[in-house]
Amino acid sequence: MKENISSFKNYDIVSAKTQTSGRGRRGNVWLSSEGMALFSFLLKPEKELSIVEATKLPLLAGISTLSALKKIKDGAYSFKWTNDVFFYGKKLCGILVERVKNDFVVGIGINVANKIPDDIKNIAISMESDYDIDKLILKVVEEFSVYYKRFSERKWSEIIKEINNYNFLKDKKIRVNIGDKIFEGIAKSIVEDGRLEIEMNGEIKLFSVGEIKIEKDYY
Repeated sequence: MKENISSFKNYDIVSAKTQTSGRGRRGNVWLSSEGMALFSFLLKPEKELSIVEATKLPLLAGISTLSALKKIKDGAYSFKWTNDVFFYGKKLCGILVERVKNDFVVGIGINVANKIPDDIKNIAISMESDYDIDKLILKVVEEFSVYYKRFSERKWSEIIKEINNYNFLKDKKIRVNIGDKIFEGIAKSIVEDGRLEIEMNGEIKLFSVGEIKIEKDYY
């Protein structure tokens, strides 16, 4: 989609049954199996988004995906800052938002009916659902369009409150890796500009990027 972006319209979707050279945040390479919902869609904002506005898009995509999935299958969903949807405490979905000039490609991978490899069953989960994947993809994109309309109508404060209701990291002891630096503390809320609060030595620090490790994952 990125290579031929000029030929796509707003909310056009590209999907795949399998992916052999996927790329996550920080350039991580990952493979996916048949049974996943693997898709990207194009967002063409009516006006150019500022850097701060653009950094909110992964959060917007996350709550949109979570909301769509809840309507398909009930359960304990949560949102892990900045770009993962969790189901019963395990990763169900990953999101990657990439800017191409003034447009954005939103890439999403959801474990719908695929088998989770044994070596990551402790951290990843599948919906184990036979729900029609194409319909699921459309539902997620439709939900995003609804949330994006609210975002455009300056209702972000309402949306960030909703996101915090599903904040997976809230009150967990975490470690944040940024380059060769490591920060440890207690995760708190996601604030208005999309950054994560971390309580460190009695003070609240704000983080906009970083690889998150929860205490049980340290070693």
